[in-house]
Amino acid sequence: MSKLSDNLKSLPEEERKSIVEEIEIHLKDKVDSLKNEGYSNEGAVSKMLSEFKSPDSLAKDYLKEYQELEIEERPNITFYLLNAGLTGLAFLSLPILEKQLELAWIALGVPLVICGFITLFLLKEQNKSITSILKISPKILLSLYFPVSLLFLWITFNQEDGFVDFSFYYMLIYWLTLLIYYIVTKKTTKKVSQYEEC
Repeated sequence: MSKLSDNLKSLPEEERKSIVEEIEIHLKDKVDSLKNEGYSNEGAVSKMLSEFKSPDSLAKDYLKEYQELEIEERPNITFYLLNAGLTGLAFLSLPILEKQLELAWIALGVPLVICGFITLFLLKEQNKSITSILKISPKILLSLYFPVSLLFLWITFNQEDGFVDFSFYYMLIYWLTLLIYYIVTKKTTKKVSQYEEC
């Protein structure tokens, strides 16, 4: 146990203690099982040690597993593309506040939303960072973008220039985009969950 603990010094202390305790319990259970089969205490310990991995080999396995888990939890390109899609939706809401629809915001928003859609359609697996985006994005769409777009529409309606039909049509398209993005995000979350269960 001491040798194993020394070999795991690169891990956080709590993680290292948890691993050592888990292995110790496993070894004691194995010894008890062998004693129940008729082995003496010394014989059971000897057999258990001969069949069990060495502290060096065991530590390498845990360190490799920990490194793989760490890599899996880091944000990757998919994480940034999903965020880009949400940012694009924010850009597309800004022209509604203008007296004239600003093409610059539309030109920025449309490619980002398309990136988000493509990423959602192609997504087959997720890590911790992607899971958080998939869980929070529908809430953002419903609780923030939609009511804010309604506020922008009301402001546009009350401007001195009056209500412009094009602004209304743009709003309808924007709401439709929000709805599609919401549905695709929800379906992607279910699809990825089912894929991982398989």
